[in-house]
Amino acid sequence: MLKITYKLITAGIVYLCFIGFVFAGGMKVEPGLWETKSQVTSPGGTHENVSQDCIQESDISPQRMMDDNSGCEVIDSEVDAKSMQWSLRCENEGVAMTGEGNAQSSGNSITGGMDIKANFNGQEFTMSTKWQGARIGDCK
Repeated sequence: MLKITYKLITAGIVYLCFIGFVFAGGMKVEPGLWETKSQVTSPGGTHENVSQDCIQESDISPQRMMDDNSGCEVIDSEVDAKSMQWSLRCENEGVAMTGEGNAQSSGNSITGGMDIKANFNGQEFTMSTKWQGARIGDCK
């Protein structure tokens, strides 16, 4: 059961970090087709993910990365044209999480990571995510 929970939380964190890169008011990125590679390390093991997304806006910010249904909120952030840092707090399906993340952009590439502390049924664990992404072409 706990291994399934790790997988669900890991998938949620990857979603929060990567699917939301289409938002206004923050770090500059070149619109187009982006490929993002992530590596999540948790007590359940290390998982890698590769995704491709069409980014249509030129700015991203931590506040806009949060899905309304994620149960997460950004509690602190700093954003400029080349980087962003944020802290978040989440409560979803009995899992309480806090985390800190960062990202740096050169316009055509992005790197970053996020560290999460979670509490599930009284058990505490940590997860670390590292990612890198690059613009690979125009959206189709």
